[in-house]
Amino acid sequence: MTDKIDLHTHSTASDGTLAPSELAHYAKKEGLRAAAITDHDTVDGAAEFMAECEKIGLEGVAGVEISAQHDKTMHIVGLYIDPENARLNEKLSALRGGREERNRKMLALLRENGMDITEDDIISQKDGATMANTGRAHIAAALVKKGYAETVGGAFEKYIKRGRSCYVKRFTYSPKESIDMIHDAGGIAVLAHPILISDDCGTLRPVVGELKAAGLDGMECYYNNYTPEFQGVCFDLCDEFGLVPSGGSDFHGANKPDVKIGVVSTGFVPYSVLEGIKESLT
Repeated sequence: MTDKIDLHTHSTASDGTLAPSELAHYAKKEGLRAAAITDHDTVDGAAEFMAECEKIGLEGVAGVEISAQHDKTMHIVGLYIDPENARLNEKLSALRGGREERNRKMLALLRENGMDITEDDIISQKDGATMANTGRAHIAAALVKKGYAETVGGAFEKYIKRGRSCYVKRFTYSPKESIDMIHDAGGIAVLAHPILISDDCGTLRPVVGELKAAGLDGMECYYNNYTPEFQGVCFDLCDEFGLVPSGGSDFHGANKPDVKIGVVSTGFVPYSVLEGIKESLT
């Protein structure tokens, strides 16, 4: 049996390009033993994903990726959450409301800057799309389609990345609130891609310490753009703060074509990582 897993993937329930059931089949096809669905601020695809995983013999994990308040990009992944948890769904609904408001403000800014981008350009990209379950990746794709940028990455860099002219900050919960949401739903809370906060251990250590005090359970020690040195930093911080290692590719399908499911910069995430996470739940 293969040893590969991926605990950070996205479907069309947020900004991925594969439906949840398609995501399960693709993970199986690519030789994964287990995979987690971790859509942004929603669990709408979890039931479909988990049901398909059971059908095809893939070990599925219900998850979510929550955007938290921070000066840098901070996302908290929840693994083994109950997608039916009422409190989690109520709070995620508020986050999606904030996402909808932000999307509309960003489109207004783009139009003010001479770019003819409409809501239809965004929601026409996938079945069941709304302004609440789409995001910057869809705006970037529309900018490419209309010829305002050559690539999705270029659209982010030029217009909608943090600090650019058409970027809008959106409503998020504090890190502790985000962690509590995951715990209330029975899951474990994992700091996603800490490299987006800092690649410097001295800068990252106090952030991880504060998150641990707020209840953080784990950290992604495997990701798609880590150097071996930064991966070592992550493992060291997990040891220091008693966190469980996790990791995944952050697969989005065609929205991030260079990111392959089950593939991280140092190879792949071994199944032993999932075993460690399951032990932490007992």
